[in-house]
Amino acid sequence: MLAQLSRTLGNQPRDLSSLCLAVAQHAPSPMAMMEGAAHIIRYVNPAFCSLIDRPAEELIGKSLCEMLPEKDKCVKLLDRVFRTGMPAGHTEQEHSKRHPVFWSYTMWPVIEDERSVGIMIQVTETTQFREKTLAMNEALILGSVRQHELAEAADSSNVLLQMEISERKQVEEALRSAQTQLSDRAGQLEGLVAERTAELTATNKQLEAFVYSIAHDLRAPLRSMQGFSAMLVEEEGAALSERGRDFANRINRSAIFMDALLQALLTFSRISQQQIQLTSVNLKTVVQSALSHLEKEIQEKAGRVEITGLWPTVLAHEPTLGQVLMNLLSNALKFVRSDTPPQIRLRAEENGQFVRVWVEDNGVGIAPEHQEQIFRLFMRLHGEKFAGTGIGLAIVQKGVERMGGQVGVEATPGQGSRFWFELRKVEGGKEMSDNVSNSRSGNESNKRYSYD
Repeated sequence: MLAQLSRTLGNQPRDLSSLCLAVAQHAPSPMAMMEGAAHIIRYVNPAFCSLIDRPAEELIGKSLCEMLPEKDKCVKLLDRVFRTGMPAGHTEQEHSKRHPVFWSYTMWPVIEDERSVGIMIQVTETTQFREKTLAMNEALILGSVRQHELAEAADSSNVLLQMEISERKQVEEALRSAQTQLSDRAGQLEGLVAERTAELTATNKQLEAFVYSIAHDLRAPLRSMQGFSAMLVEEEGAALSERGRDFANRINRSAIFMDALLQALLTFSRISQQQIQLTSVNLKTVVQSALSHLEKEIQEKAGRVEITGLWPTVLAHEPTLGQVLMNLLSNALKFVRSDTPPQIRLRAEENGQFVRVWVEDNGVGIAPEHQEQIFRLFMRLHGEKFAGTGIGLAIVQKGVERMGGQVGVEATPGQGSRFWFELRKVEGGKEMSDNVSNSRSGNESNKRYSYD
C-alpha cells in the first residue's frame, strides 16, 4: 500500500512523498490507511497504535472490520466512503467501558486513476472532550443561574439605590429649605438686632443727654445753697445757736458734695457722649501732666510717686487718657490710712499688641467679692471713711472702653491695690525713662517723685 501511496504521489518530487509520510507518522491524531473493499490495513501511525494499545506489526495486513466487530455503523460508513468516494464522519459510544467512551471517526478516500483504492481514517477518543463539555455545560448552567441571581441582586440593589438616592434628594431639599429659612431668619434677626441696637443707642443718648442736662442745671441752685449757707454762718453766726451753726455747716458740706457729684456725672456723661479720635499719645507726657495737676494733694499727704520702666506710645484720646490717670492717682492718694503716707508706683509693660499701665498703691485694698463692683456708678465701698462720689472708677472704665481697651484690678484687703488698663500699642513709639531721681523732703517740701 505504501508503494501505491508512492505511485499516487508519483507526479510529485520524491522528497514530497517522504514529507507526506513523515507528516502522517508524526501526527498527534491516530491515523490509518486501508486498501480495497475489504479495508485491509496498510499503514498506521504511532498515535493509532497507542490509541488501541497494539503494535503496527499486529495491525498491518488485517481487515479493520475484524478490529471493529461491534462497530457496525463505522464499517458501513467505510463501505460507503469507498463506494462513493465522498468523505464522512461518525461518532459512537462504546458501552463496554465502565465510563462512557466516545469514538469519533473521520474518513476520506484515497483516489488513484479516478477511482477509490483505499480509505484514510482518523480516530479520536472523545471521552475527555465530553467530560469537559459536560463540565462546561454545567458551568454554563451554573453561570446562568448565578447570573440570574446576580441580576436579581443587582435589580434589588438598584431599587435600594434608587430609594436611597430619592431619600438623599429629599434630605438635601429639606436641608436647602432649612438653610434658606435659617438664612431668612438670620436676616430678620440681624435686622431686628440692628433696629433694637439703634433704639437702645438712641435711648442711651437721650438718657445721657438728660443726665447731662440735669447735672448741669442743678449746679446753679447748689452753688446758691452753698454760698448762702456760708454767708449765713459768716454774717449771722453770732445770732445763731451752736445747733443752728451746725445745721448751716451741714447744708454747706452737702451742697459741696452734691456739686462734686454733679461734676463727676457731667464728666462721665461727657466721656460717654463726646466724639473722640484716637491718635498716637506718649504715655510719659500724660503721666507727667496728671501728676502736675495733683501736685498740691501729693504735697499735702506727703505722698511719694515712683515711675519705672519704659513708656511706649499708645493709640488713645489724650484728654480721656489724662482723666483716667488722674482718677486712678486720686484714688491711690485718697484710699489710704490716715497715719500712712501714700506710696504710688507707676509702670508700663508691653503685652503683645497692647501696653498695660499699672497704678499700684499701699492703700486699704479691696475684697475679692467687690473687685468687679467698684467700676459701677455710685459704688462706694468705704463711704463712711473716705470721701468720694462713687463715679471715679466708672469714668475710668468708660474712658478705657471708648479707647478700645480694658481695665482691671488686683487687690488684697489691707495690702494695697494694683489697678491696670490696656491700650493698643503704636509700633516704633517707645521712650526711655529719665533715669534720674528728683526728691525733696523735710521742711522744703513733702513731695517725692522718683524716675528709675
